[in-house]
Amino acid sequence: MTDATAGDFELGAPLTPLARITDTSPLMLKPDTSCGEAVKLFSKRAGRHTTMACIRDAQGLFAGVVCLHDCLRHPADEPVGKVARTDGPVAQSGRSAESVAHEMVEGDCDFMPVVDPQNRLVGTVEGATASRFMVDTLQEDAQVFVGLSGAVNDDYFEHSVWSDFRRRFPWVLGLAIAGLAAGYVVHIYESALDALVILALYMPMVADTGGNVGTQSASLVTRVLTTGSIRWSQAVSIMWREMRVSLMMAAMLFAFAFLKVVLISNVADVPEGLTLSGIGLAIAVALAAQVVSATLIGALLPLGAIAVKQDPAVVSGPALTTIVDLTGLLLYFTITTMMLGIVVVHQ
Repeated sequence: MTDATAGDFELGAPLTPLARITDTSPLMLKPDTSCGEAVKLFSKRAGRHTTMACIRDAQGLFAGVVCLHDCLRHPADEPVGKVARTDGPVAQSGRSAESVAHEMVEGDCDFMPVVDPQNRLVGTVEGATASRFMVDTLQEDAQVFVGLSGAVNDDYFEHSVWSDFRRRFPWVLGLAIAGLAAGYVVHIYESALDALVILALYMPMVADTGGNVGTQSASLVTRVLTTGSIRWSQAVSIMWREMRVSLMMAAMLFAFAFLKVVLISNVADVPEGLTLSGIGLAIAVALAAQVVSATLIGALLPLGAIAVKQDPAVVSGPALTTIVDLTGLLLYFTITTMMLGIVVVHQ
């Protein structure tokens, strides 16, 4: 496996360490782990939208990656080491977050392992994380370009440690509770995942798409608000515009999701009484609903932050991912179970 070093570039500001966007606790499997056991491990981490895992050999060295779809396509007793991919891009831990994120976005890469010079696995970078980092970086660059950084009153050093704690902990505590709620949603619908494993395969696509469109919407609205180029009377116009854009994106992604399920999914994974087209329709409807919901949430959060006299960049950034994940899981399971007639057994 070769090191992905293309795409390094210099910026005026100091480069960000790659650790900033690295997940240091990815799903790791041994080469002799069976595909059936791997699917179970994937389902246990469904709340984290994991569809890729790294293979680590007996010496602790990185030995490839395997995806959930490949595990589902192969016999349950086949070792993941035989289906692992060893020719994908890998990032060295010494690279910058900007270069890796730029390469992933430009190359449409959804997953990149990070290794140290001894080829030991350090972590992984998800495509959604790289996209959000690039959006945030571009937004910061745009603000500096128009001179916003000099106009912002930074009161960081005016706060004592206690007052700094008091202004931060409500958001941290609230989002932690919301994160528990997202995990509880997955637990409630665990019986649905057992009845139809294919739902676990497409759940990350729905969640990641919602996070991407929500981040995009929030970034655009935040940039407009911070430049002061709109009036409050235009808030309704912003929401109406975002609604129309979200409907067009939802229609496009509806077609994409339906065709992806029908053309790529394995018919053998479909239980008796259901059809691949019916499953594709349910997943596509759930994706379309998530796109509309996430776009409106992304636009509403910055406007709501301004209404309560909070910094929209501080409030909407941390809250967006948690809220979109929670609403996305609820929409996904509610729509798919209702449309497919799956009975949810509460445990």
